[in-house]
Amino acid sequence: MGGLLLRTEEPIYEAEKVFKGRAGFSSNTRPYHLYVLKREKDSFRIGGHEYVGYSEEHLDARGGRGKSKAKMILNFIEQNRDKAWYSTEIAEALKEKGVKVSDIMANVKRYERKGLVYVRGYRLHDRQTPFRNGYLITWIDQSKPRDKAVEEAIERTSAVLEERSSTNPIIQRVHSIRDAIVESTKLRDLVSFSFLQDKLDCTEYEAETAVVRALQLYPDLKEVKLFGAYRYYYLASMDEADLNAATEMKKNYICLTKGSANRIGHNWEAVPEWFIDRFTTGARFWTQEHRTAGMDSRRITIHLVKSIRGRISNAEVDRVWEVTPGLFAQPITYVLSCKWGLVRKSDVDDFLDVLRWSKDFGVDTPDGR
Repeated sequence: MGGLLLRTEEPIYEAEKVFKGRAGFSSNTRPYHLYVLKREKDSFRIGGHEYVGYSEEHLDARGGRGKSKAKMILNFIEQNRDKAWYSTEIAEALKEKGVKVSDIMANVKRYERKGLVYVRGYRLHDRQTPFRNGYLITWIDQSKPRDKAVEEAIERTSAVLEERSSTNPIIQRVHSIRDAIVESTKLRDLVSFSFLQDKLDCTEYEAETAVVRALQLYPDLKEVKLFGAYRYYYLASMDEADLNAATEMKKNYICLTKGSANRIGHNWEAVPEWFIDRFTTGARFWTQEHRTAGMDSRRITIHLVKSIRGRISNAEVDRVWEVTPGLFAQPITYVLSCKWGLVRKSDVDDFLDVLRWSKDFGVDTPDGR
């Protein structure tokens, strides 16, 4: 307009809510400017807004009339195509140009849909989540065959994960897990969770976290659960005949070793039972008839009102007995559960949850179950 108009220096943002019928409402934030006729001054303030004339420093980057943040992000990725970058690293590199962390993925997702960049994170069953430092992002070379370009992009992101392994214990454990599974597969064998935990020399929780991450990062790692409880791992490339043979051998091993452990556990159940029978006056043990022949009648099946860690409708406790301490006193009920091995806090919590949510012992109160 030949310098006859002045425009607000900063855009004004206004939330807009549009009804989309069956799709519901769509919410957007729309930026716009206000204009006034220029008079004597080149700039002045009205209603809390500063009005200015045309200048390069006030140039609106939208519409391609300036260098937008989206273009700066794409140029950075393309110019550094020989490496993969975390989204936080890109934001840090472009911080002086006004680019924020929130700007990165909003624009990178568009470029990913166009096939210009490769984005990598933790792969879950139905979604992808960022690493601790954000998503890994790298350029896809458009001049090469598509499969080759994507393969190179994956290798660049893997190289970055390798570099960070020395400072990230989870990644170190993930790599150790994969190496152990690859080794066992080459030997036509399965590797157990307990073996992996011992190899990693960490807690059960840390090993569990690392195994979950390994299965997310490497889709060719597979898990098989024997007898619904014992977890083993192998590579998807393992021959089916070798897999079946290894599975049968592990089943035989479990039957031998765990059967022995169960017998030892049953002996431990008999120890407190003997002392209670011998030294506790007026103790009366609960008994049940079981469908399984040879099952001790003093092992009690209790019914659950909700599932507890894989137990759908019932659970077993090793002994239940009642003691009446006096003529006019109410009987006290005791419940015993034996565990062969180290007893952890999670085992105690599990035992108490079974009692809480059982029809036999749990009750509803104003303060909860």
